[in-house]
Amino acid sequence: MYYQYLLRLVTEGLHFVSGHANGGPSCRCRPWETCWPMEKEWADFQNSIDGDLVRLQPVGSVCHEPTFNRSACDNLLSISSDSAWRASQPGTLQDWVWESGSAPNDTCVVGSSISETPCNQGRIPLYSAMVQSVEDIQKAVIFARDYNLRLVIKNTGHDSSGRSSSPDSFQIYTNHLKGLQYHEYFHADGSKAGLGPALSIGAGVMLMEVNQKGAQEGFIVMGGECPTVGAAGGFLQGGGVSTFHSYARGLAVDNVLQYKVVVASGEVVTANAFQNQNLFWALRGGGGGTFGVVTEATVRVFPDDPTVVSTVSISLPSSSEELFFTTAVTGLLTLLQTFNKESHPGQFRLYPSANGVRKSDLMLYFTNTTSESDVEDRIMTEIKSFISGNDIPYSISTKFHPHISSDRRMVADIYPKDYGILAGTVLVSEQLFNSSSGPSQMATALSELTMRPNDLIFTSNLGGAVVSNKDIADTPMHPAWRDSAQLITLIRGVEPSIEGKIAALEELSNLQMPTLFSLEDPNNRVAYRNLGDPNEKDFQNVYWGRENYRRLLDIKREVDGEDLFVTRLGVGSEFWDDEGMCRRRRRSLVGPESSKSNRQVGYKIIYSRADGMLSSIESMV
Repeated sequence: MYYQYLLRLVTEGLHFVSGHANGGPSCRCRPWETCWPMEKEWADFQNSIDGDLVRLQPVGSVCHEPTFNRSACDNLLSISSDSAWRASQPGTLQDWVWESGSAPNDTCVVGSSISETPCNQGRIPLYSAMVQSVEDIQKAVIFARDYNLRLVIKNTGHDSSGRSSSPDSFQIYTNHLKGLQYHEYFHADGSKAGLGPALSIGAGVMLMEVNQKGAQEGFIVMGGECPTVGAAGGFLQGGGVSTFHSYARGLAVDNVLQYKVVVASGEVVTANAFQNQNLFWALRGGGGGTFGVVTEATVRVFPDDPTVVSTVSISLPSSSEELFFTTAVTGLLTLLQTFNKESHPGQFRLYPSANGVRKSDLMLYFTNTTSESDVEDRIMTEIKSFISGNDIPYSISTKFHPHISSDRRMVADIYPKDYGILAGTVLVSEQLFNSSSGPSQMATALSELTMRPNDLIFTSNLGGAVVSNKDIADTPMHPAWRDSAQLITLIRGVEPSIEGKIAALEELSNLQMPTLFSLEDPNNRVAYRNLGDPNEKDFQNVYWGRENYRRLLDIKREVDGEDLFVTRLGVGSEFWDDEGMCRRRRRSLVGPESSKSNRQVGYKIIYSRADGMLSSIESMV
């Protein structure tokens, strides 16, 4: 408290940030500035909400100096690989990559070097409002707005591009909003007509919790395959791809009926096809954390039909790379093409060489089918076309599920030690994939891709309803989605160090993604924002297309003209630096001031984020 008071005396009225055209500050307030809330102001905010206000430290700090604690570190090592535990902590993400910064010692990796290696705050927010209600969210949004704080939103922390964390930020943590309500016949606000069976999902609900409820009550919703992803958060607002079910039901955003959202003014707004239609459109693919804090989403539900799932696996010696790609990979992709034409979706997966072996497999879904033997016989007939005459070992495993939900994941992942990933994606058009040479062209591109030991390639089945929904689902998703057959995703493993993170980012952006984009016209690249390259330069066009982006930006200006909500590679983020802290424009030394700002002219403020204390004030006069 004394240090903050001293800083106010020294720098009162001296603030280097200038205003912009509409009078707002050019930079967010940071802890060493006099605009930063004092302890009493934080305490008053804490007392105003039902949830808790927490001063965050990286959870891994107990395994590093200067706060190393052996017993606490051992306990952390025993639980930190649990995805559900990571979702339950405001101070973690699902992996360390975007918990860390890019400076030396700016990461607290759990399980790597212990005790001798110091670590700092990195990109973990300084404070978290662990909200318990919509009213808590409203108060947190207004607090962030009034104090000009860098605001981030976290639910479960699944984020491969750094959108759920930022240095010196204030976090709204939504994981405790666990409401789930089934509607036999949902009526959207403002509409007299019913919209059929639906499920209203609170901001903190994970997909495995939705899957559990669906299994109990006999329905499924459009969701991804990772059990601890938030069902109503960035997954849904970014488009929402289901590896198998998008083929039959479309994208998740095609099936959203209504959102409830706290916007930058602090107001709770209902957005659907009958009111606040522009905001509803933007939230159906414009990206999470951009237009407000979604507190609830209502989505269609679908019958929990019987399904047969069959997986074809192929392994060859790593020395047989040419045979592997020209025959095995091409053959599996041809199988996928064949069964897609019969309305059976699937997922192709490609693994890097390991222990002298190269592996690939194809999982196929046969909905409303009950006979395992009929499915295997049908697959065997097709396999013979590329296995015959080639010494290619393969295996088939098939299982009948009385209900699709029994194949849905309902238990959290346990990650490997030092788990860290990046991701990149590319759409494959129907024209290419369904052509006679489509599978071989894809196999050739994949053969040219450098894969590291922890990398993974997989496809998600588009086509089908994703294409046919283009006439009934008005969303900001890039128009190319409605002409696409597959989504290729590259998961890039990251070595547990700052150097490993930097190297992985460079290789992903400069080598791996250009290889994938070369599959079709590299001048017309399209990717999935939720799993996009974190360094994508042309994100406006690659994620949404320029016409959609212009409309998204207009809506952003309507609901959040001061850019309280900024995410990495999100709508409007091009006007901010990479961390959403300062606007991208030439700043004058003296400019218009906000009501809570200071000018730091003549003083150098040295601030230690590791312990949250002001270290010193040095005169520069």
